[in-house]
Amino acid sequence: MDTVVQSLRCLPDLDGLVIAESAVALKGVPLSGLRLRLSGRNDERERRIVSAIVPQSQSIIECMARYWLRSAGFHVESQVNIPGMGHIDLMVDGKLGIETDGAGFHMDRTSFEEDRRRWNVMTRRGIPILVVSYSLLLNRPEEFIGMVRDALNRSSVAA
Repeated sequence: MDTVVQSLRCLPDLDGLVIAESAVALKGVPLSGLRLRLSGRNDERERRIVSAIVPQSQSIIECMARYWLRSAGFHVESQVNIPGMGHIDLMVDGKLGIETDGAGFHMDRTSFEEDRRRWNVMTRRGIPILVVSYSLLLNRPEEFIGMVRDALNRSSVAA
């Protein structure tokens, strides 16, 4: 708990959020306990960051993508269930799916095939999907936001 609180107080917002969300998602720190610990009058910034935690988040890059999207003003839902497909990492403005992919989890043949099946279900349902990497989110978040804007604009024109 102390490490998470210090991270929230000392690090940039995104870094603190990633640490806090990871601690909550991995059940190392209860979200309710974190909120209680940050109830002081000088903890407004930290409470704002904690309010962005999604306990069911499945990865750091999912957290990063959600942070950048929300910072850019998009409505973002996490771990949205799509019938016949399963859960998609993020849904932006109810129209665009985002999958955050780390190479370590998607390099074997079974994962490769399952990813394609899932993406094909999304395409058949008329929901475009962007697949983004850690490197993009870490090093070029403005490019990521531009991709999302372009995809949403194109889907609006096509509809």
